[in-house]
Amino acid sequence: MRHVLRYLLATLAAVHLVGAAAQPATPEVLTFRLSMSNVHAIKGSRTVLVDAGGKSDLPKLEADMAQAGIGWKDVAAVIVTHGHSDHAALAAEIRRRSGATLVLGSADLDMAGAGHNDDLKPTSFMATLLKQFAIDPTYEAFKPDRVITGEMRLEEWGIAGRVYPMPGHTPGSLVVELDDGRSFVGDMILGGWLGGAFLPQRPGEHYFHADRQRNLENIRALLRGPTRMFYLGHGGPVTRESVAAAFGDGASGAAPRAR
Repeated sequence: MRHVLRYLLATLAAVHLVGAAAQPATPEVLTFRLSMSNVHAIKGSRTVLVDAGGKSDLPKLEADMAQAGIGWKDVAAVIVTHGHSDHAALAAEIRRRSGATLVLGSADLDMAGAGHNDDLKPTSFMATLLKQFAIDPTYEAFKPDRVITGEMRLEEWGIAGRVYPMPGHTPGSLVVELDDGRSFVGDMILGGWLGGAFLPQRPGEHYFHADRQRNLENIRALLRGPTRMFYLGHGGPVTRESVAAAFGDGASGAAPRAR
């Protein structure tokens, strides 16, 4: 009888260990703050970068990654949240150095293929000035390895989460949502002022949106879901509570906070 009990206990323990091993661990998230935007590293069994920085950001990105113990060959994928130059410019170079899979939303293919921003639609007077004097719209063109038209899971890189389209900021904007409630939303929300230089944990409306109303609806849709922390393309991260206060929860109809 004792032998039978030992066998059963050993079997149950083995099943538990196998099940635990099959589940991706909670990934570490690192944020590299570059000259114009953020690049986030999600460390699963392989590292996935969210966004690729601007044209001048390669030395800073490489140094920050090295300090975090991440080499180019550790990078399995780069998920480009949208095709603007401050987020997509280094995608082709990172693929050359790492062999990473480039992921992009289908409706931003034309931007990536041309290596040029779409026509930015300002949401404020400050944004109009930025468009005229502070933004280089060009970058090295690239063709993504995976084109997102619906949901794609991330377990192949040891990350419990998914990427899916949420057009609004651009027609092909993507959201990366981890199962633990952390979401990477690109330029859906702006953290702070002057690209996150001041008050980066204060969420507000970004300077440009292709479809301003749809972008607002996207934010409220995420607030109705499991997202508890928003990682941004500029500034941040910002909490669910601060986003709800700034944009309304979908029921109040509150307008976004002015920049």
